[in-house]
Amino acid sequence: MNRLIVIVFIALVSGCSNYQFNSNLDKENFDTYFKPSKVTVYDKKQLLELEYTVLGAVEGSSCQEAAIDIPANEKDARTKARINAADMNANGVVFHSCLNFKQDETCVTNVICYGRALDVAKPAHE
Repeated sequence: MNRLIVIVFIALVSGCSNYQFNSNLDKENFDTYFKPSKVTVYDKKQLLELEYTVLGAVEGSSCQEAAIDIPANEKDARTKARINAADMNANGVVFHSCLNFKQDETCVTNVICYGRALDVAKPAHE
């Protein structure tokens, strides 16, 4: 009886050795997924107390391509702008405005956010 249990256990373990793990996380987009978290959003008042360099202008857009899609929103547009800022090696961004555009041939609703990518100096005590 013990031999039967051991044989069944070995068969089960060896059967699982070829187990494959499948994930819906795309390896190509893994780095992009975490990029926004590397860029801090600052407001204009905070910049008065910080030492920073402006790296350039950034924008991000959110487009609702079809009526059945989720409407364009400011959150997605800001996230895309943060990704663009990270691509410029920025660690901060300050937004100036987000605009809602009327329906056109490509978007049912469209939001575009504009800002500046920043390289914010770390405080000396860190």
